[in-house]
Amino acid sequence: MSSATLPDPGAYGRNWASVYDDLFDHRDDTAAVVRLVTSLAPHGPILELGVGSGRLAIPLAASGREVTGVDASREMLDRLREKPGGSAVTVVEGDMTSVALDERFACALIAFSTLFLLPSQEAQIQCLRNAAAHLTPGGVLLVEAFVPDHQRWTRGQNVSITTMSESTVELQVGLHDAADQVIRTQQLSFGPDGLTLRPNTLRYVWPSELDVMCLLAGLRRVGRWSDWNRSPFTATSTAHVSAYS
Repeated sequence: MSSATLPDPGAYGRNWASVYDDLFDHRDDTAAVVRLVTSLAPHGPILELGVGSGRLAIPLAASGREVTGVDASREMLDRLREKPGGSAVTVVEGDMTSVALDERFACALIAFSTLFLLPSQEAQIQCLRNAAAHLTPGGVLLVEAFVPDHQRWTRGQNVSITTMSESTVELQVGLHDAADQVIRTQQLSFGPDGLTLRPNTLRYVWPSELDVMCLLAGLRRVGRWSDWNRSPFTATSTAHVSAYS
């Protein structure tokens, strides 16, 4: 699938950039991310595909590493550049399925289920192949993602309240297509300024499916954990960090 046939890759950033940091800036212990990356790839430059506003890239750069971040959203990259330490990250506006960089990297990251923003298995494999093509010999790809949980859904639907105050209510509503492994959501914000809609679509991947997709990209799994702290991955894990080389 060519990038021309994909949905607009910059749409997520346009919809979410204005609230992304408020929602997710403290999601992870970034020191643990730096430790894991350093242990698996102690030397050499780092590439983050889907870098967003630099939540992980900036701490990695602050640790002394050369970091390049790719994102299709100009809005996200503008926020990265504005942050303290953002100037230490080399930013490239581009589609992570097809971007071509001259440099090769000791480690590539696709974090926070960003791979799932690509709408098909074919596009996801294309992204993994592109990541593999940008690795040095022996380089490591790290993919962080949630583990699908079908118990969240009732007749393929889910509604939850994420925020409620005297002046504001935020709801997240979703539809789940188990056959195509697609989740479509809307975050609805009701407040003094009216209604705001922020859509998102994810084509999720099971961990074992990701292993096969990486094999097609020429990579084999060398590690899997429940989080960046290397907690064991078990049958009850809700997320995983998987390493491929």
